[in-house]
Amino acid sequence: MQGLAIPRGVFILALGVPLLLAGCATRSSVEQAQNSANLADQHATAADSHAANADSHAVAAQARADEAAGIGNSAMTTAQTADQKATAAQTGLMRANARISYLERHLMPKHFAKVHHKIKHNKPLRPSGT
Repeated sequence: MQGLAIPRGVFILALGVPLLLAGCATRSSVEQAQNSANLADQHATAADSHAANADSHAVAAQARADEAAGIGNSAMTTAQTADQKATAAQTGLMRANARISYLERHLMPKHFAKVHHKIKHNKPLRPSGT
């Protein structure tokens, strides 16, 4: 039996090696896979470079947007201040007009009557002989 055991082991070894090698790649397929991996790595590096470039552009755009927002806020503050001043000026003008009207009524009643009460009366014509 021992004599048969050695040839069986050799037989199994001889049968197993081709089966094991059937799953192995050839040298050209390994080189092709390596070249594909190298190309993929180059594309990934280029994509990373483009992404970094896009990120720097995004940072610059954000800085400009922040600057524009600051200018817009400053303009809004200036416009609100101008509106407040215009409202105060309008209030002052209304008070001044009221004071002028009061003074015209009390200090210059004849002028006030002429300017503010223009009433036209129809006077009969006088005969030239009388």
